[in-house]
Amino acid sequence: MRRLQLLAPVLAALAVFCATPAQSQVPSTIKLVVGYPPGGSVDTLARLLGQALQDSLKTTVVVDNRPGAGGRLAAAQFKRAATDGSEIMIAPNALTTVQSLVYADKLGYSVLDDFVPVAKLASYPFALSVPASSNIRTANDLTAWVKANRAQASYGSSGAGGTSHFAGLMFAKAANIEWDHIPYKGGAPLVTDLVGGHIGVGVDTLIDHIEHARAGRIRIVGLFSQKRYALAPEVPTLAEQGIKGLDIEGWFGAFVPAGTAPATVARLDEALGRVLADPAFKARLNKLVIETSYLNSSDFRKLQAAELQTWAPVVRNSGFKPD
Repeated sequence: MRRLQLLAPVLAALAVFCATPAQSQVPSTIKLVVGYPPGGSVDTLARLLGQALQDSLKTTVVVDNRPGAGGRLAAAQFKRAATDGSEIMIAPNALTTVQSLVYADKLGYSVLDDFVPVAKLASYPFALSVPASSNIRTANDLTAWVKANRAQASYGSSGAGGTSHFAGLMFAKAANIEWDHIPYKGGAPLVTDLVGGHIGVGVDTLIDHIEHARAGRIRIVGLFSQKRYALAPEVPTLAEQGIKGLDIEGWFGAFVPAGTAPATVARLDEALGRVLADPAFKARLNKLVIETSYLNSSDFRKLQAAELQTWAPVVRNSGFKPD
């Protein structure tokens, strides 16, 4: 007993010493890497997330915008980022899923081998829209018009090789129609042409279309989902109009470089989950028509792999080859 009493101070000091590395795991500054310019939906989400993470992790969190090549430039750089949890890439599945398949032979990284999925953060649906002046009001109206006017039938997307591009192809297959694809350089010019009536149909995220639809400038024919979106319940789905099999979800996720310690991944996962569960944070995202949609690291990894398998034949069968 006397020996134990003498050893007690030593054991206590040892416990403090061993605890120190775990406590110092949180870096003094964390960068949220965003492969897009300021002002877009990915950047906006990252900034809201950064503010919340600062409070959760008791450290400084900054957003590091690295725009270029639809996010691929930042992803290529991120492959070589520090593995101590000081850099987290915030990316949409347009980058990590669709573009990974479209540009498979041109990338200097592999999303499965070079990045570790930390958590799925939020999600949103895709919309098929027409100008407010259009006579097309339903999916059946649209398919009937396309079949009667094949030479003029086309749809616009926010860019060649993106999710909206392939969503339009999937709609054509499900509706048994044929139409041409017109790529735009982003969602803003596509919406501008829809509002002006310069293009008959546009496919892009609900985030980009909902405000214009609610203001009466465009009409959303339907969502690429199986059920109505809770944040826009007034918008019908394509499924309820008879166009089955289309369930295209856009999402934002958090990633760290391969080689990051499992304990670091778990710590970040837990912190992100805590932020996403906060009602105040959810409310801020909801105002942007974005819904929190948390998945932990393990489940997020499964989703990533499943989506790559789902989209691979769509991309392959499209015959699309990037320049």
